[in-house]
Amino acid sequence: MIQKIPVVLMRGGTSKCVMLRAEHLPLAGELRDRLLLRLFGSPDPRQIDGLGGATSTTSKAVIIGPSARDDADVDYTFAQVSVDERRVDYRGNCGNCASAIGPFAVREGLVAKSVPLTQVRIYNTNTHKRIVADVPVDAEGVQEEGDLSIAGVPGSGARQVLWFEQPTGTNGRGLLPTGRALDVVSTAAGPVRATFVDASNPVIFAAAEDLGLLGTEVHPLDGWPAKARRALEEVRGFAAAALGFASDPGAAAAVSRNIPKVGMVLHPADYKDIYGNSIAADAQDITARILSMGTLHQAFALTGAMALAAATTVPGSVAWMAAGKAQRAALRIGHPSGVMQVRLRYDDQGQLVALGVERTARRLIEGTALVPMEATGW
Repeated sequence: MIQKIPVVLMRGGTSKCVMLRAEHLPLAGELRDRLLLRLFGSPDPRQIDGLGGATSTTSKAVIIGPSARDDADVDYTFAQVSVDERRVDYRGNCGNCASAIGPFAVREGLVAKSVPLTQVRIYNTNTHKRIVADVPVDAEGVQEEGDLSIAGVPGSGARQVLWFEQPTGTNGRGLLPTGRALDVVSTAAGPVRATFVDASNPVIFAAAEDLGLLGTEVHPLDGWPAKARRALEEVRGFAAAALGFASDPGAAAAVSRNIPKVGMVLHPADYKDIYGNSIAADAQDITARILSMGTLHQAFALTGAMALAAATTVPGSVAWMAAGKAQRAALRIGHPSGVMQVRLRYDDQGQLVALGVERTARRLIEGTALVPMEATGW
């Protein structure tokens, strides 16, 4: 027999997200995970028998429902569905998918429409943090057409602003989980300077030059030196152990390939993006790359961008040194697809209280997914 599940496929920022109402799914647990794996066609490198797109940025599920909280309209759970493993990872949030939540909630009637902007208060259950999205709306409904272009997405769309409030300490250990602005990690490439921050998601950033890399790479990881690839996973393993996610650094991949994330930073540098466009050093405040599920992100994970922005506020961090050691209201990040900007909001004491981004989102298809029941046991 076939189980029919209402789905909406959306692009949120630079990710594709399968949007699911919580009421249409089993409760959280093994049964739900089996259903998601079958829905996406995992494990299979091509995800040929499911909705997945065979990359980490196109194998993402969003589970959404009304919130019982006074300070939120909807609850949002992010699920990273592994492409080639039988695993669904709920550690951490996806900021790009978060940009699909507001438009989805308005269209689904979960939030009352208000013209010209509808504010949607989102509670992310993965990180226990609140996101406030200002969604452009006209008399006909959610606006999708507009003049905002974001690096990594062809064309343009309607401007949506998201604020990630009180973003630090998603795992209860503050902005700096190790308590230090700078750590030196022993790796296959030698000692690597790194800064581990937890803002929107836990991310550890390494100094690109210590890895033996230029820091401006845009080609896939399999073209990178083996020592550098191994060193990046060793740096990520250090962070996983520091959070208590893994018993030791070497066990990180077996526990989660998604969280903590790992990236590298460099002072602003000239390079060519994946489209062959020249990106000038003076168009950036920092040059950075981030990995997603063990592969180079072709743009930049949104939560990773916010973690990087937060890291630039920490004196002595690798990001602070690469970006020029100055407190700023916005950070321009040079990544493989171009440049993106993160806004920083401070309180009267100069403490970081929110991180803001501009994104576009689009509803791609809506309909019914057909899932073989015998594959899930539902």
